[in-house]
Amino acid sequence: MQTPFAAIMAILAAMTPALAQEDKKQTPLPSHLPLATEACFGRVYDAAHLAKHPKQRVTSFHLSREFNADRHSENEPSSEQELRRSDGEYGNVNVTAYVRFRDRKGVYANGLTCRKSDSGKIFCGVDCDGGSFNLKPGGASLLLENNGFVVVGGCGASEDEQENEEHVSPGQDDKVFRLDPRPVAACLAERAAMAPAWAKLGTPLRTRFNETDTLCLSRSYDAAHLKSHPRQTVKRIAVLRTRDSKSEPGAVFYTLTFRIETRDGKTFEQKTTCGPDNYAYACTLNRQMDVQRDFYLTRAANNDVLLRDRHGMLQKLFDVRLGSDDRVFRLRTEPETACRF
Repeated sequence: MQTPFAAIMAILAAMTPALAQEDKKQTPLPSHLPLATEACFGRVYDAAHLAKHPKQRVTSFHLSREFNADRHSENEPSSEQELRRSDGEYGNVNVTAYVRFRDRKGVYANGLTCRKSDSGKIFCGVDCDGGSFNLKPGGASLLLENNGFVVVGGCGASEDEQENEEHVSPGQDDKVFRLDPRPVAACLAERAAMAPAWAKLGTPLRTRFNETDTLCLSRSYDAAHLKSHPRQTVKRIAVLRTRDSKSEPGAVFYTLTFRIETRDGKTFEQKTTCGPDNYAYACTLNRQMDVQRDFYLTRAANNDVLLRDRHGMLQKLFDVRLGSDDRVFRLRTEPETACRF
């Protein structure tokens, strides 16, 4: 017969793993970045400030804690419950930095993981040695000490991103930022401003790819169109997603079939891998390299899809010479037969 003491010890032993897991959930800055709580800190610098600091590139800086996924993104969103539940595991919390520059239009961002270092500093770093900054309280505000971090490019960057690489470098006047408490909506507005115009057109591709077993996107060009576009070689183009396109139920990458017919009546077919990449689906020439991004599928008006091939990679995919007008194709949803030729 088990004694009361033994029963208590058995209960404590059973609770130990759970308690140990709970102990690992903590935030390095509970006063400003409490667990599972959205927060926004920011600063927008006016013309007078920037005139006094001519070497400051940053015109606004927002630091966000958000648990609602961007509904415009093609990345499969995590639920709010999942994001809150995992917050603080092993003492790490995630933040997103949104930055605007004086000499470059748009909003630039990157995600960082924050934790307390052995020295007691609160360190926030980008994966793959993408840079960092330190945080410390400044009353109700946050003082951010910038060590330099990437917002375009870095680990796993596409060719486009590598060509347009951007860093928030410390410089002379971009070393320390005082970020004041702001409504969460202010940070979410910066996130929304990052989305390209096409991201708000039609149904996300991630949804359309999952709605049916088969999705055919195609376009045929008549003689009049080809006559007015003499540098276009493609007469007909199709992208087919079938029930076998997904390697496994939980996968986010699809093996899609691409077909073209050229002006001379020749047809070409290749299969390659496409996966979500922020506001687009990125496709690779090499099916073994999921992270390689050579051309893109994006949303367009009327639920059409644009195939964007800025660097002329389709001709490498099909091993055929294409023209300078074969870089962008507007594809429409058609019966499956339109994708088989």
